[in-house]
Amino acid sequence: MDKFLTLTISGMVTGAIYSIIASGLTVSYTSTGIFNLSYGAIAFVSALVFFELNEAAGWHVIVSFLVTLLVFAPLFGAFLNFAVFRPLARATDAAKIMATVGLLVALPALSRWIIETGISTFSLGLRDPGTQTFTPRGLGPSPKKTYKPFGDVIVDSNQIVVFVAAAIVAITLWILMRKTSLGLRMRAVVDKAELADLRGVDEGRTSYAAWIIGVMLAALAGIVGAPVQGRLLESNFDIVMFVSAAAAVLGGLRSIPYAFLGGLALGVLQNLTRGYASFADDIRGFDASVPFILLLAGLVFIARDRSRRSGTAAAEVPPPDYLADLPVWRRRLPWAISGVLFVIYTTVLSDGIWPSLMGRGMVLGLIFMSWVVVTGIGGMVSLAQATFVTSAALMTGRLISNNGWPFLPALIVGVALAVVIGVIVALPALRLGGLPLALATLALAFAADLVLFQWDPLRGGQTGWKLNRFDIGPLDLDNERTFAMVMFALVLLAALLVRNLQRSHSGRAMVAVRTSEPAAQTSGLSVVRSKLSIFALSAAIAGTGGVLLSLFNESANSSNALTQTGLFWLATVVLFGIRRPGGAIIAGLMVSTSKTIFESGIHLGSFGWDGSSSTRIPNILFGIGAIQLARFPDGSIALTAAQNYARRLKRRAAIATEAGDGVDETIEEFVPAASTLAARAVHGAAHFDTDGAALALRAVHSGYGAVEVLHSVNLAVRPGSITALLGANGAGKSTLCATAAGRVAVTSGSIELKGVDVTSLRGFRRARAGVVLAPETRGIFPGLTVQENLQLWLPSASERDRAYERFPVLGERRALPASSLSGGEQQMLTLAPLLVRPPEVLIADEPSLGLAPLIVKQIMDVFVELRNEGVALLLVEEKARDVLTVADTVAFIELGRITWEGPRAEVDDEQLAAAYLGQLAAPA
Repeated sequence: MDKFLTLTISGMVTGAIYSIIASGLTVSYTSTGIFNLSYGAIAFVSALVFFELNEAAGWHVIVSFLVTLLVFAPLFGAFLNFAVFRPLARATDAAKIMATVGLLVALPALSRWIIETGISTFSLGLRDPGTQTFTPRGLGPSPKKTYKPFGDVIVDSNQIVVFVAAAIVAITLWILMRKTSLGLRMRAVVDKAELADLRGVDEGRTSYAAWIIGVMLAALAGIVGAPVQGRLLESNFDIVMFVSAAAAVLGGLRSIPYAFLGGLALGVLQNLTRGYASFADDIRGFDASVPFILLLAGLVFIARDRSRRSGTAAAEVPPPDYLADLPVWRRRLPWAISGVLFVIYTTVLSDGIWPSLMGRGMVLGLIFMSWVVVTGIGGMVSLAQATFVTSAALMTGRLISNNGWPFLPALIVGVALAVVIGVIVALPALRLGGLPLALATLALAFAADLVLFQWDPLRGGQTGWKLNRFDIGPLDLDNERTFAMVMFALVLLAALLVRNLQRSHSGRAMVAVRTSEPAAQTSGLSVVRSKLSIFALSAAIAGTGGVLLSLFNESANSSNALTQTGLFWLATVVLFGIRRPGGAIIAGLMVSTSKTIFESGIHLGSFGWDGSSSTRIPNILFGIGAIQLARFPDGSIALTAAQNYARRLKRRAAIATEAGDGVDETIEEFVPAASTLAARAVHGAAHFDTDGAALALRAVHSGYGAVEVLHSVNLAVRPGSITALLGANGAGKSTLCATAAGRVAVTSGSIELKGVDVTSLRGFRRARAGVVLAPETRGIFPGLTVQENLQLWLPSASERDRAYERFPVLGERRALPASSLSGGEQQMLTLAPLLVRPPEVLIADEPSLGLAPLIVKQIMDVFVELRNEGVALLLVEEKARDVLTVADTVAFIELGRITWEGPRAEVDDEQLAAAYLGQLAAPA
């Protein structure tokens, strides 16, 4: 019994750390949509700040803790939100994942570099925790005290601190999310971000709050967890974070209480497995792999809920070809010149270690090309590429060293093993996409690191397998220049194959699946075959590169390419271009040479840089670069091409102007210049009467990107009146609603609220000013209860009681999720707070959609009641019958233009029919 209690208590300590981090992960993910894979790095940096304040600066432990938790962590969280996470809010899942991987790589290296530089250059009184062998101090007594609460069960003071911290976090988060207005707003943003904006919730502020809270939780976990882990190492925190991800998944990536309990359960289960799973005694690393197995199982379970899928891939527009205007020879010339220079430098000019670095760079370029296939073409972020590298290398090494096989057959079998593992990794991709898929590949990768690659018959013991270089005819691979040239030839061949794949039928099928699975299936494409092919091919390329990397090192062992190494590689490929073979090749060369370049410096004549002895700089630069370029998936190479393309266009325009050619009138007809739009707006608004209007649109142009939907729309909605906006499907009604409410930007013209220009106000500010949109899809938050829905607009209990009096059925169901209401009841819930606190303007988009006639009549009665309260109402309908019974004014819209506006009495059936047939004329 004592053994069970000891294992349970110690497991709960570890689990409590998992719980704190899992809670932070869930808070930030549910509020911002970004799953922060760098959470462990943030915890490490925070623990490092506490360490320096306490150990180096000599501050009292409590003062150090409060400054780290209440000053550093909030500022750090606000900075990360501003610099990294906020710009990624509307990015694809792939961009979000790759940006957080960049942070994972950069933050620990940057913090270590600051400390090292502070010590060596500025003689600051800092201490490098990397050189310390003692356990870092936590919040408890130092040295720690031990207690025996009962029997032989021992608990120390550091463990007690962790328990207390976890309990405080659990209670505080529950109060925050369930009992505060901030928590309610955060949950509303998660449920429906666009609707939250229309209800006056500032998504930007909730994002700041979420990241500040998340970083504070990371700081707490780092400070109380460091003494339990033993040493202050970033790798320890990364592993804890990845395990905590499993707890967050067990909470459905949404529930903080379940994530918290999942963390505790994982810690206990891990310990009990270690203590009692006798069947796994001979399986090294099995107990450590349990959380990752549960992570995978949890992800597969979540995939059953189709609404939680993040898409089978990052749905992105194919990258533009910035070289399309150049002849073929001009496009290929830079690469041909680069190849010739590489050959000349490697075979003639280089000396010392540089030929070897060139060869290693080519091998890494081949490995990195596997991401071009799986992510660049397939759109799926795989965090398991290092697994393919290691598995192929170990199998090849075993067959050569232990079984005496020739290199080529051993290579084929090794790569075949990598392909088999690739197909296994791809199996979750058949159900998962986006973030869940990335986490699934991460789980499988860590399981391989902890179990498969610790199996002695495969890994060859501690030393691994010896691989000797050999001759290929007259080519001696022991010669570094020859090795580099052979690798260069193989990389060129692989790049050619990937390029041909991109242009082939198979490549187009992969892109089709990436863009839309349903559409691809409708076209007769096999989604399963496409995904399996992508992973198999990427695994084959990575496996081949892994064998060649072991041949370069003349050794194959399980530590050559761990999963965390693969994350650094991914950050580097993102920096240079994950969609292009050329980006992968340059990334390989940079990873191979950067350490030597930064150590030796760069010298050009009398000018130069003597370099730096720090090994952290490559991680800092590659990580930060990946953060910035994650939003530009084509990488720095394509970014340069885009800039050159813009310069060419500017130069051609200048030449055309000098020649007197002017502007192409055909182009101007379809894409008017900004000055033309502005002139049109002024002209269109000149004779438009808006006196006394609550809401006025003056010559408004708006749309989506380059597609303009509204064209010089003039519309006035007056207090105490109902304006019906009618038109056929696709006429621009919903776009007009979204533009008036601030969800779609105005490209020309203006919007006024009671005579005040609100064109520049964002949606939540217009809502607070009194412009409320009831959207077509019901203005409710399905995941919140009826009472919580009302509370967003009616914070006062007395106001909510008035809403319940008006609609008793809502009072009866106040504790139920809004998603459980009928369609009519949901529309009542949308309108109830507006009756209690009438807005200046109410815009209702298709309010009768999907409702029974009796319910429609009730809804129209509500609109009449609001009109009598002085509200200006704009009712947008495709079906005219019901809304015309209450309308005072009618406006018709056709192809984004208001074609007629006037009193209801002047509208007849013939005119209605003409409007929906697109042949409306003004009444006689």
